[in-house]
Amino acid sequence: MSNNFSKGVIFTCIASIFWGLPQPLFFNELNHVNTLEVVMHRGLWSFVFLFLILILFSNINEFFEIFRSLKKILILSITACLIASNWGGFIYAVAEERVQDASMGYFITPMISIILGSIFLKEKISKLKLYSVILMFLAIIFLFLNIKGIPYLVISIGTTWAIYGLLRKKINVSPSIGLLYETFVISLISIPYIIYIFQINQSSFFSIDIKTTTLLILTGIVTIFPLFFFNLGLKFIQLGLAGVLFYLAPSFHFLTSIFILNEDILLPKLISFLIIWIGIVLYIYDTTRNQIIENKIQ
Repeated sequence: MSNNFSKGVIFTCIASIFWGLPQPLFFNELNHVNTLEVVMHRGLWSFVFLFLILILFSNINEFFEIFRSLKKILILSITACLIASNWGGFIYAVAEERVQDASMGYFITPMISIILGSIFLKEKISKLKLYSVILMFLAIIFLFLNIKGIPYLVISIGTTWAIYGLLRKKINVSPSIGLLYETFVISLISIPYIIYIFQINQSSFFSIDIKTTTLLILTGIVTIFPLFFFNLGLKFIQLGLAGVLFYLAPSFHFLTSIFILNEDILLPKLISFLIIWIGIVLYIYDTTRNQIIENKIQ
């Protein structure tokens, strides 16, 4: 049991660290390509690679069963739009040297999820989680008051990922099959788009250099690799613990933005991060405490 638990933690950490460190560096190499084009290629190549992997190593029948359920088709089509928007926000943040905004967006996601879960799933909010939510709001309000304009990128990345998680809870579809359908939907848009921009000579695919073309294809692998390890980790540890370990991703986003991508850290942003981190400590403490209580009961 202990060995399986260790495996779960290691696999989940691999996924979270990959999301946090190599992924922003990878997309930074594509910052000369239009964000929409990168998103379209990411959806297309993720579908291609995931389809091949599932055919070779898993059962793909669940994918075709989705088409028998109008509810699953509707919800997964909406989540496809949400995940494409989230990808777009992250890729744009990297291209515009605003990885800190992406980091903050993913940091506040669990707090937004708490609110959504309370409203739509009637989940109870503990006092500590309520304090976490309040601190998150204070951080965003402080940021809003001290920088020019509304932090749209932070709010967009946080809310799209939180709503995505909420909707995926509504249906009983495995993560890999769900992602396969979502990338299938994105591909229905991306294939005509890629062909169109190629015809009008505005495509970066086969037009700039072999490195750009290769990286655009590899966006599929970069998407699937951490998902594979995260799902593998979930087989051995609880979802709550996996959610806590996911905080490694935005933590590495933040560190990468400063120490590798050389982004400036503004004082209002730093103060907002500190407020959010206090909220995260409360969130993690409450989550782990509840898990310990649940394990004792079992």
